[in-house]
Amino acid sequence: MHLSAAAKSLGAPFSAFHFGYRRRPPPLDRTPTTTKKKKMTTTTTASLLGTPLPQMLPSCAYLDYNATTPIFPEVAEEMLPFLSRHFGNPSSIHAYAKPCSDAIGLSRARVRKAIGAEKDAEVIFTSCGTESDNRAIDVACALFVDDDDALRSTSGLLPHVISTAVEHPAVLVYLESEREKKRLTYSLVPVDDEGVADIEQYKKQLEEFKERTCCVSIMQANNETGAVQPVREFAALAKEMNPKILVHTDAAQSFGKVKLNADDLKVDAITIVGHKIGAPKGIAALYLRETFLAERMKENDGKSRVDPYGSFFKGGGQEGGKRAGTENVLHIVGLGKACEIADEEFDAFVAHTRRMRNLVFDKLKGSAKIGDRVFANGPKDESKRLPNTLSVAIKGINAGALLVELKDQLAASAGAACHSSEDGGGAISGVLLAMRLEESLARGTLRLSVGRHTTEEEVSRAVEAIEAVASRQISNS
Repeated sequence: MHLSAAAKSLGAPFSAFHFGYRRRPPPLDRTPTTTKKKKMTTTTTASLLGTPLPQMLPSCAYLDYNATTPIFPEVAEEMLPFLSRHFGNPSSIHAYAKPCSDAIGLSRARVRKAIGAEKDAEVIFTSCGTESDNRAIDVACALFVDDDDALRSTSGLLPHVISTAVEHPAVLVYLESEREKKRLTYSLVPVDDEGVADIEQYKKQLEEFKERTCCVSIMQANNETGAVQPVREFAALAKEMNPKILVHTDAAQSFGKVKLNADDLKVDAITIVGHKIGAPKGIAALYLRETFLAERMKENDGKSRVDPYGSFFKGGGQEGGKRAGTENVLHIVGLGKACEIADEEFDAFVAHTRRMRNLVFDKLKGSAKIGDRVFANGPKDESKRLPNTLSVAIKGINAGALLVELKDQLAASAGAACHSSEDGGGAISGVLLAMRLEESLARGTLRLSVGRHTTEEEVSRAVEAIEAVASRQISNS
């Protein structure tokens, strides 16, 4: 079934009242246009890009899209029938189940198309990015143990994972936890002063651990600085060293902001996360390249001693028997729609968010009160930074304290929201430490991230609030 036909079969959306919208968005020209590519039909409608949302607080500017996005109106509309009308268990065979199973199939196809994968079956729905990251590493380690190699079987060699010093805690904390349990070893590639992984150091680690490396996990772009990482180069070097190495990229923060194509990057596993792209929290996906797994199984004549999906939930046969548990249909529908939007709006989204991000920096840098103390962290080359992300240091301020004081006027982060301090006295971000940023700049660094619905008026309010508190902190220091 074509994507457009599948979407129409699920019925018209209900009112969006339940998602915090008192009324539907203003009337738009939503006349469908049809595009065909690779025998797949998709339906596009007028974009809401750059329009303010009614649930945004008029008193509090939202520049924290890297922490989470609001649920986009079109996503909410697509989900609403599954809050009320379509409640069947997708594993059943009756009429109540079919709309739900069809919706999951449509969403899987939308995710697959958006990441450039070949088969829908390569997309596994999970609960969050952390689960996807953890499971990708587990699959690689399971395949290492399963490798039909007498040396590994008798020597007790542990699998080795190479990652970078600026990964999300979903990778770094998990690696340390597994190391403590003596299930693996790992090494971290350092980054330069712009936050980009050092390829020469990576080569050295590949050579040092060539007998044991089973996985390379590198994020496509950093969630704090926006630094785009050399994923393609890392993957090529890994495969040149050993085609059995599973290459994983955490694309939670980059998906929809920079080009993401599984074949182009030559990766075997990809993590994407719903609440970073306008879908709800509690839904994510893990892409696992089927040909990579099939080749590894073939090497052992199909007689695997270890299930590569052994760490996934066990129970029923959901997700093709890979991850058990009744599917979260409502959220899966949201993720699928958000992926479709990200795919269709990519160029316009990049242009809009880059303009908003640059406007934030230009206004801060142009401030008569604090402009001479404002510095951007991360890559100087725009092509090597996420278009929506600004890591900006204001020398001489305490960013955490500033955000606490402005909590009712500005939503932003000092470092990643996952590990920000509520009292403003938290430790310096590990990412900034890895970049060897001067302490006075690191303590004064704000992560300001714009998004699909950021407006110029919102940017102006945010900058005015930052300027007022920052200038007072500086004068009192």
